[in-house]
Amino acid sequence: MNKRILFVDDEPMILQGIQHSLRGMRAEWEVSLANSGAEALETMAQAPFDVVITDMRMPGMDGAQLLDVVKVRFPRTVRIILSGQSDRETILRSVGPSHQYLSKPCDLDELKQRLRRAFALRDMLNDTHLKEVIGRLKTVPSLPALYVAVTEALRSSDSSITDIGNLIAQDMGMSAKVLQLVNSAFFGLSNRVSSPRQAVLLIGIENLKALVLSVQVFSDLGGHLTRELGFLWNHSMSTASFAKAIARVELSSSGVREDAFTAGLLHDVGRLVLASAFGAEYREVLKRAAEPGVLLASCEGDAFGCTHNGVGAYLLGLWGLTDSIVEAVAWHHQPVHAQPNSFSALIAVHAADYYDNQMHIHPFSNETSGMDEALLDQIGLQRQLPSWEKACRELASRSENA
Repeated sequence: MNKRILFVDDEPMILQGIQHSLRGMRAEWEVSLANSGAEALETMAQAPFDVVITDMRMPGMDGAQLLDVVKVRFPRTVRIILSGQSDRETILRSVGPSHQYLSKPCDLDELKQRLRRAFALRDMLNDTHLKEVIGRLKTVPSLPALYVAVTEALRSSDSSITDIGNLIAQDMGMSAKVLQLVNSAFFGLSNRVSSPRQAVLLIGIENLKALVLSVQVFSDLGGHLTRELGFLWNHSMSTASFAKAIARVELSSSGVREDAFTAGLLHDVGRLVLASAFGAEYREVLKRAAEPGVLLASCEGDAFGCTHNGVGAYLLGLWGLTDSIVEAVAWHHQPVHAQPNSFSALIAVHAADYYDNQMHIHPFSNETSGMDEALLDQIGLQRQLPSWEKACRELASRSENA
């Protein structure tokens, strides 16, 4: 079945140009056009669309207003802003309703790549209701103590951008959000950013204050299973640190090391998504998974038709995070499904998650089936396991003695 895309712009020449440029994709994609927000909503009411791409500045209903309505009425549709405006007002108004922001004029190859990726992500989840819930998400909840610390630091004149970046880099939800923002076209970067600390520096303290204190791009986990899931922050930081240490042993580039750290930090973000969206149901899942011999993934699959791995990867991909991070989040328990042929952030996180579950007692630490040594042997990395484990144990020892 062809994927359906709706482009919205009040300039007919732009719409005609888009339609002409995508003519070669007619076998796979069905492209529709609308010259106003009102016409777009009428068109979407007649048949479902996979993606809507809208200009920001239009008379009557602008792009942000249109996507606000789409978010409520058609939550399964991927929402993208395509605009030449990148001022702070545009950022603040677009960050809530849009999943991604592309600059105008947009490179055709980049547009095709973004669309292919959006369609592939939609195919990751089979549950329609789950897609709707994730499609509406504006934030991933944060650990209450870290959320309070960041908001207080932003209100204080004594806090530096480095201090704030270090706090945000300890939290899954806040890290995911700043990476979504900095990798949008708002900031006009030529390279993708995978470090939360670097993302904070690039966003800048004034933009961050406006986004956090006014638009509220971060949220507090609050009563959503904080007691049951509080261990995740320690586990995610340990996994992130271990993954980066393993990448360092492999003499990987700085980019791979940063991807490994961030993927380790975010590898279980799907648990927070499920907890915040389905509080009572997820509490029952956790209760069942606490029984001896019962795997968390099996319980999640029974309840939602997918696991937290797929949920986390779907959201991060929707938000435009790098492919290496999304891949690591999706397959950190079963890296063989990604068919790797060399060391990568995925391999680093797979090993780091295993080592942290071996060294520390966490709830559901039996969820992993173990290290995939057959895969590591196949790609020539099994002999590295002693060096990896040694690096992780030394790091854990330094952390415990600090």
